Amino acid sequence: MTAFHRRETAPFITEEFLSRPAVPGFSPEREPARPGALGRAFAAIKTGLGEYLHRQRVLSELSRLSDRELADMGLTRGEIREIFTPEFAARHNVDRSC
Repeated sequence: MTAFHRRETAPFITEEFLSRPAVPGFSPEREPARPGALGRAFAAIKTGLGEYLHRQRVLSELSRLSDRELADMGLTRGEIREIFTPEFAARHNVDRSC
């Protein structure tokens, strides 16, 4: 059924009706909506999951190193789990400008 036939059988279908968007408030010319609370929550979850996976990869790689290789980096096996804490960073923060 074409638009012409719909107009003949249903007089309420006008040009104005046919040109309206199917979703109220949607217009392709408008800029995309900023994410609402749900979008921000998903973004935070995605970011957190990415950070978690990165940390797990780093911890896994460090765990595979020998004690000698860790000592060359100034680490002990017991410090591996602490490397992402601020206290660890404060203890091991040295001036490397030499």
